[in-house]
Amino acid sequence: MAMIFGTILVLAGFTSGIVYAVWLARVNPAAQIPLLRTAPSQPQASTLLNIGAVALVIWGANLMTADIGPWAFVLLIIAVLVPFNVIRFWHNARVGAHGER
Repeated sequence: MAMIFGTILVLAGFTSGIVYAVWLARVNPAAQIPLLRTAPSQPQASTLLNIGAVALVIWGANLMTADIGPWAFVLLIIAVLVPFNVIRFWHNARVGAHGER
């Protein structure tokens, strides 16, 4: 049962991370989004969404640790970092392509 709840929580956190990254990209349409610094414009609600995403993924991975062992840590890293980085790379490439014209 913990595996099911853990999966639901990880997927909810993954979805929240995607929504956060898309929201951040839409708020900064002409600016590059840096990796290790704050974006030029970042709504407070999006920050709360990001914190919620991380908390949900940690909670879900913690529930699944008994069943999948150390792979829960790998799942945690993937579910938190992949949505933000994929959308950030896509956004920065799009902004860079428009800036070169």
